[in-house]
Amino acid sequence: MPSQDQEPVIVLVDEEPTIRQAAARHLREASFRVVEAADADEALKHLEASPVVHGLVADAHLPGRIDGHELAGLARRRWPDLAVVMMSGHSDATSGPVPTGAEFVAKPYLTTHLVPTLNRLLGRDR
Repeated sequence: MPSQDQEPVIVLVDEEPTIRQAAARHLREASFRVVEAADADEALKHLEASPVVHGLVADAHLPGRIDGHELAGLARRRWPDLAVVMMSGHSDATSGPVPTGAEFVAKPYLTTHLVPTLNRLLGRDR
């Protein structure tokens, strides 16, 4: 969990550049440090290489060896304190496993629900 004066580091993974860039801008405006990734492999590299990552925001349907559901599950197992938010514009939370302790945000509501969800998961809403 980040200290009160520290910007939480979030790995944001979405294969659509315009969506990823808009979400990253939204998170940065809310005082998050954002590392962008286009697929699960790239996101895993960031998670493994970074000494401190506080959260993962992953699209449920990613291209590559593993999809967003698998990425989120793997991340929660390897880093149990990581705040994980799944997102999708093509499905809801019932379309695949959302790991225990993770949350789901539908993309049409991303700008209204993502920051409050991350803040709650990180304990920043207190």
